[in-house]
Amino acid sequence: MKYEEIELTIPTDWNDITIGMYQDFVRINKKKFDSDEERTAELICALCKVEQNKLERFKYKDLKYIVKKISKLMDSEIDDKTLVKKLDFKGSKLGLIPNFSSITLGEFVDIEDYCKDAYSNLHKLMSVMYRPIVKEKGDRYKIEEYSPDEFKAEEYLDFPIVASMSSLSFFFHLGKQLKLALLKYSSREVEKKIKRLERLQRSGVGIM
Repeated sequence: MKYEEIELTIPTDWNDITIGMYQDFVRINKKKFDSDEERTAELICALCKVEQNKLERFKYKDLKYIVKKISKLMDSEIDDKTLVKKLDFKGSKLGLIPNFSSITLGEFVDIEDYCKDAYSNLHKLMSVMYRPIVKEKGDRYKIEEYSPDEFKAEEYLDFPIVASMSSLSFFFHLGKQLKLALLKYSSREVEKKIKRLERLQRSGVGIM
């Protein structure tokens, strides 16, 4: 009898982990299960990209070993000190906002709003902070103008978690400077943007 080969990719390094995988791991660890077997199966399906019905062919002790390796990785420290400024993602070369002191009001308000629940909104945050490079010369580059797109933000669930954490750490350290940068906007501009944000939230529409 011939069996179908099952390919199982076990993440062993933080560079193998995407935002979506990290969010799944945290969500599953917070979830209550009727048995340890159910938790094991869901973790492997989420992080090794395999269908649950195919796990029946594996020995349970092997599955527990896989989960142990994944948990060990997740308990280790992410390198968030090395800032990733440029990277290739889904066929495009992306760049981190080059100069946060010149951040636009729209970028700042949306980033600050997403930071209220940074874990759940991490992919949305990265869609603001990393955008396609439109011009590049040496170390200098320019990224496309900010134009929020809810569907595009979903693509960032596949964005690498290492770049995400390093840029988020960098952003938080810049907090005071960013608030000072906002002083270049008139109070009327800020008020208009905030009121528009509140209207969108009440109507259930995504931030634009």
